[in-house]
Amino acid sequence: GGNNASGVVACAACHGPNGNGNPAARFPAIAGQHATYTAIQLTAFRKGERHNDAGKMMRNIANKMSDAEITAVSEYIAGLQR
Repeated sequence: GGNNASGVVACAACHGPNGNGNPAARFPAIAGQHATYTAIQLTAFRKGERHNDAGKMMRNIANKMSDAEITAVSEYIAGLQR
């Protein structure tokens, strides 16, 4: 996962290997989330419209993602089992 060339960290680094989140660190579960919802949220982070991420973590990640990467990640997350 992730993209070393652009510096995008794998989702699993924070959200867990199965996308079930890390409650202690306040990283939410993302497994099984609707692809459209995830794409909208990642795009909102990228545009700076969503900013409830500590230390701009998700904004920094989303800023490095292309539209195609956002679509691919969103579809992958939707396929993860909760």
